Amino acid sequence: MRNPFSAKNRPSLVAAAIIVLTLSGCDSAEPPLSRQPLSTGSILAAQTNGHFTLVAPGNGPVQVWQQGDAAPLYQWHQGKETDPVVLLAISPDGHTAATATEQTVAVWSLESGRNLGFYSLDHTLRALSLADSGQALLLGYHSGEVEFVELNSGRRLLFLGHDDVINSLDLSANGQYALSASQDGRVIFWQTENAAMLADWQHENSVNLVTLDQGGRYAFSADAQGQGQVHRLPGGELQAQLEVPARGQTFVSARIDAARNRLATGGTARRLDLWQLSDGAHLKQWQVGLHTQLRPASAMVYSVAFTAPDQLYSASSAGLAETWTITNREHHDE
Repeated sequence: MRNPFSAKNRPSLVAAAIIVLTLSGCDSAEPPLSRQPLSTGSILAAQTNGHFTLVAPGNGPVQVWQQGDAAPLYQWHQGKETDPVVLLAISPDGHTAATATEQTVAVWSLESGRNLGFYSLDHTLRALSLADSGQALLLGYHSGEVEFVELNSGRRLLFLGHDDVINSLDLSANGQYALSASQDGRVIFWQTENAAMLADWQHENSVNLVTLDQGGRYAFSADAQGQGQVHRLPGGELQAQLEVPARGQTFVSARIDAARNRLATGGTARRLDLWQLSDGAHLKQWQVGLHTQLRPASAMVYSVAFTAPDQLYSASSAGLAETWTITNREHHDE
């Protein structure tokens, strides 16, 4: 079957080389290369692509930061101030963003900061994703329904493949393929044109996170007990299994870099981890920073992004964005 994520006039993602990371130890106490304060206290949500970082403080406007800046680039107000923004998304191409309360969604231009649309919802929202240039939205509801919306044409498709609350979802850059997960542990990969299911798999526990490789080769899913899985697309075959080394810790965010055979994950208890995509080998672990005046003294890594072959970027609930160095020791042809 052809690569499901390819689109007309979109260059294919071909990996010329794989970087295999060999490290003397899995755990690292090394400090970040740089640290950028995004808030004076803890934040409710954050989403980053390494260049732009969206921050939801829980009250007040959503702030948009550029990497390295001392002040926000934009501040976005959405609806009533009493309704906190709880979900954030950045399109894969980095041109647009979406912010959402449980009952409203707004789409924004990251190039100009202006609002591109505001939508009221009939159901309680649980998950959100956005296609390139804001051409489509994917909305996951408490009812178990997933709604795909083409914003230009207004076409809507309701996906009814789940029987439980939607916890997480992701949308391909071209808006043609979706990955959704529910509280009963089911993960489904499907087409947004006709809701046809292409693959599905089952976790033993509730799935709290799914992420697509935008090259169309892999999907990552993780459950509430800290068990992670890498599956090959489009068929859904199991590629690797991951497990958070410490009991009681879970995955919160993930980013796939298939071209370099690696996966970055952010978790609870300040964990930022690097894994080998092909077999799930654990390569390295960092601890993100804290505001020392905050209690309890911990943090969740809300979002991660690869910003260069040797750099990883994280945004955490402590209100910090940090850049980390990845040591590349060997290079092998694919």
